[in-house]
Amino acid sequence: MVMLKALLRLLRLNQSLWQSSGPLINAVNELENLMNQIESTRLITDENHSGLVTEKTNLQNSLINKAFEIASLLHAWASMSGNSVLLKKVDFPISDLQRQRDNELASTCKGILALARENIGGLYQYQLNENDLNNLDNQINQYESGLPNHRISILERKAANEKIKELHASIDRILVDQLDRIMFRFNTTNPDFYTSYLNARKVVGYGTRHEKTPESTPDTNKPQS
Repeated sequence: MVMLKALLRLLRLNQSLWQSSGPLINAVNELENLMNQIESTRLITDENHSGLVTEKTNLQNSLINKAFEIASLLHAWASMSGNSVLLKKVDFPISDLQRQRDNELASTCKGILALARENIGGLYQYQLNENDLNNLDNQINQYESGLPNHRISILERKAANEKIKELHASIDRILVDQLDRIMFRFNTTNPDFYTSYLNARKVVGYGTRHEKTPESTPDTNKPQS
C-alpha cells in the first residue's frame, strides 16, 4: 500500500503527460478504487474486539466457578448419602470445565444444573437453594447468548482478510499486466518520468514479492509487483 500510494501520487502529479491515454486513465482509476476498498475493509480487520473477548472470558470464568461450586456440593452430598451413580457424574476437577469448548461447556453446565434440581432436597443442608440454581441458569443463558456475536466477529474478520487478499491480487494484475506495459512507452518519450515510475514501483523493506517480468522490459528496469 505504501508503494501504491507513492505510485498514484506520482501519476497524479504528472497527469498532463498521460491524460490523453484512455487505458492508462482506466488503470489508474481502478487502482484508486481498489486501494479505497482495501482501506475501508481494513476498518473491520483493525477494529478492536478486545472488549468482546474480555466479556466472553469473564462470563466463562464466572460460569465455570459457579457450576463447579454446585458440582462440588453435589459430590459431597453423593459421597455422604452413598449415591455412587451421582458421585460418578460429578467426580471431575475444575480443569475439565476449563478445557471444554464453548458449546460443550454450556451443555455440561446444564447437566450440572439438572442434577442439582433433582437433588435440591439434599443440598439445602449445604446452604444451596433455588436462588443459586436460578443464578447458574441465568449465567448459562447469558453465556450462550454471547456466543453467536463472538463467532460472527471472527467470521467477519476472516472474510475481510480474504477480501483484502483478493483486492491485492487484483492490484498486482493491473500493475503488472496493464500499467507496467503501458508505461514502458515513456522509456523513450519521457525517460525521466519513466525512471521516476520505476523508482515508485520499488517495494523496499516491506517483504519479498514474486515478480512477473514484462518481456519488453529489460531486467535492469523491471518494476516490482
